[in-house]
Amino acid sequence: MGSARPALLALIVVLMVFWSVVPSTQGQGPAGNLVVSTDYELFGTYDLRGGGHVTWTWTGSRATDFRLKLLHLFDEYTTIPRGFVYAGATTNANRDGRLDSLEGVAYTDLLERSLENAPRGTQSQYLQMFPFDLRDKTGDPATSFDRSTSGLAGANASTSSPVEIRFLFEANITTTNGRVPLATSALVSPVYQIFSYRAVQSPMLNSSGSYPGSWPFLPENGWHVVTVGGRAAFWAGNDTTGLYDNNLDASSRTSADPPLAADPAYVPFDLRFASNAWATFNYTGSVRPGDYLRLEYAHPPAYTDWTSLSFSSGPTLPSTAPLQWANATVDLSSLLGQQVRLRFRFHSDGALTASGFYIRDFDLHAPADYTGEVVEADTHYLIGLLSFSDPSVSAGGLQLIRTPGGELVTYGATWDPSRVPRDTIQFRTFDLLENPQILFVVMIAATYAISRLQHGAYERYRASHPAEYRPAALRNKWIHRAGKVGIGILILLYFVPTALWFVGLRAVVSGLAFWFLAVAMAVGFGYGTRASYDRRLRRTLAPIVGEEGPVVQKIIVPAPTESSAPVVGECVQCRQPIHQDDRTYRCTCEALYHIACASGLVRCANCQQPIAAGVTQQRGQVSLRCESCGELQPVLEGTDPRATTCANCGGRLRHLETGKRYLLVARNPALAVTWMRDLVKGGKSGLIMTTASPERLRLEFGIKKAPIVQISSRVPGAVHPKDLDPALRAILPMAREGKGGVILYDGLDEVIAEASLADVIRFLRKANDMAFVHGVTVIGRVGPGRLSDVDLKRLNAEFDEFLDVSAQP
Repeated sequence: MGSARPALLALIVVLMVFWSVVPSTQGQGPAGNLVVSTDYELFGTYDLRGGGHVTWTWTGSRATDFRLKLLHLFDEYTTIPRGFVYAGATTNANRDGRLDSLEGVAYTDLLERSLENAPRGTQSQYLQMFPFDLRDKTGDPATSFDRSTSGLAGANASTSSPVEIRFLFEANITTTNGRVPLATSALVSPVYQIFSYRAVQSPMLNSSGSYPGSWPFLPENGWHVVTVGGRAAFWAGNDTTGLYDNNLDASSRTSADPPLAADPAYVPFDLRFASNAWATFNYTGSVRPGDYLRLEYAHPPAYTDWTSLSFSSGPTLPSTAPLQWANATVDLSSLLGQQVRLRFRFHSDGALTASGFYIRDFDLHAPADYTGEVVEADTHYLIGLLSFSDPSVSAGGLQLIRTPGGELVTYGATWDPSRVPRDTIQFRTFDLLENPQILFVVMIAATYAISRLQHGAYERYRASHPAEYRPAALRNKWIHRAGKVGIGILILLYFVPTALWFVGLRAVVSGLAFWFLAVAMAVGFGYGTRASYDRRLRRTLAPIVGEEGPVVQKIIVPAPTESSAPVVGECVQCRQPIHQDDRTYRCTCEALYHIACASGLVRCANCQQPIAAGVTQQRGQVSLRCESCGELQPVLEGTDPRATTCANCGGRLRHLETGKRYLLVARNPALAVTWMRDLVKGGKSGLIMTTASPERLRLEFGIKKAPIVQISSRVPGAVHPKDLDPALRAILPMAREGKGGVILYDGLDEVIAEASLADVIRFLRKANDMAFVHGVTVIGRVGPGRLSDVDLKRLNAEFDEFLDVSAQP
């Protein structure tokens, strides 16, 4: 369960980050939509430059409509007719009812021109994009089109698959500090601009090449250009009388592109591309009752179904005062999706006559704007010192990701072209409070401060207890876990400032808020943890005399009987003073012992000479039962059975207690290794940390399975004595097993000699804490006489029992 909690927390964080990075999906209506997906990759310090990709995707009926537009313009017309934005451009049309790749290339080439809008390019948000090109361009235009589009090459009017066009572009920023829009139609309008149509009559009605001055109307059936009131106008009347004739029926028809009129496709106006259409013109004049001027339309190929269009006052044009010009507007929306020819028809009866109508400034508008649902999905990958902040988002969805290298912004919205959302965000190339690199340093400093202050508070609390009670001085788990949660929150809010959107709060953690949160958490958790341990320390009661409680065995060096006699020396074995009235034993090397200490030895600890037989004979023999084989064994009184070998089984008469910490003073690790073998029986793990060569230990003591970690400053790959923390990693597998085990620190005196006693004690506190929690037995060995009495006592404070067997060979 302990390992499942971090895994669950990590899973939650990963899901939140994934949700934050991936734009929310957009639903598709039954009519389909246009999805405009862009990604910008910019880098730099002050002037960011780079590029990106844009993908247009049409679905449903929107895909069908767009595909038909391409088929009509680029497969039916060999040259784009006059009135379109790119009139005269070649279309590569073969009129086979299919959109061939080269026909599609003609469209994408014009789309590039529309987007580039040389020399400015396309302005969008905080960027200028220029130039554009097909994403997968090769040396062959047709192949480039096939690779950069889908649903177009080879399509016909009945094709129903989605349409996709993919471009790439270069880009640079246009502002270094400003509030910029998030939603933009800059990449929608150019796609349809190619299909927009407008037929504008010459202001002076002057002819231009093969185009008559009255174009788009033809000078026919009595209609001709005259001057009235100093202005050119189009009129059906008698130049001699200045009036129109009786019984006149004069019509002037339109021709979309007269030089190409031999091809029937270039005769009618093509309103199949338009999203709206209307016509305007200026006029002056009057007619008698029964006479009229009408604007009519008819369909190809016969053009016989002439039908009147309506002015604001009705189907006939109203009269004006003499030489007073008026404007007329005719709604052509009923003709959308059709090819039509228009005509001015003037009719008079046989009665009275008048000036008639003078026409000028005819203008037919047929814009091809996209109408429908637009799904915008933008991703901004920006590397540098820049920052985004203070978003104002009401219609779309925004996600902001900070990294030490820069920032990533994703924005998605669904909108109608007539109502583009006003979502905005603040963009700066450098902002001290919002800079992602500075905020990263703040995050690292705050998380380190929380961890270090909490750990320091616990170490201070633990050090306030005597060594024998430190294993029971446990951490305040909930406050340390709260600190880890706080660290996780800081990390999450740094990388995902919009993480609160996951819980429904449309709020962004700004740089200033993050600064405040980081400082508040560091101070709060640091001093809060210290205050918690201080309260716990004040509540700790002193042990009551006589009350049963946990017993921790400590140093077992025999203490001499107190005496007021003068001190004559110090016992070599117990390091206690020897008084004049104490019973003593003096070795041939002049080493002085308490008689009780000398009787427990076989050899002198100073010169290794045998202790006199008379001294050893002063002890009586007792019988002890071996814990391993159960046989009774005679031993001298006062002998430590844990250091005595059973003559029957070869094991120790008594085993060490598991889970305790023993400091052993011995000339070699033989006894410690024997203890270790006794404790690892039954499948428990063992670990040896030593200054000696691992190969020598294995050969000398027959160690096979137990891992050996060498501590040395001279051996490559070994743990350095001044940096012992990496050795903790070797303890983790044993601790995680939870089965106990043994750790042997061999040669602690040599490690202290290379580093310092403080370094070793600091390491032992960490390692012994891990061992105590998981029931691991710890054995530490130092050589005799290698440490001063003061250092030995300081080191001994980190262990539960002290055993000096240095007198044994």
